[in-house]
Amino acid sequence: MFTSPLKRLRQASMLGALPEKLTVPPFGAQRGKTLPIEVATVDDVAFALCALERERDGLRSLTYAFEELLKMARRQGACGADAAISAAVSDLEART
Repeated sequence: MFTSPLKRLRQASMLGALPEKLTVPPFGAQRGKTLPIEVATVDDVAFALCALERERDGLRSLTYAFEELLKMARRQGACGADAAISAAVSDLEART
């Protein structure tokens, strides 16, 4: 029975999250493209990874901002349905 190379990688390693298709963003004069991952080149994977790293960095910044907002609001006793921004501003004012 034939098992595809992608299926073999997914089963035998920590690559279970590999998608069927890879999206390569536009780069320089090259247009973006979506293609089956089984035909993707090393460069295709590298460019897709660069785009994912930018997304990850953005999510990391957003996560940090939400964590700080929550921490500031909670320091002021805010909870549940209280307005987080108002409480965080109160925290900011209390610290200056």
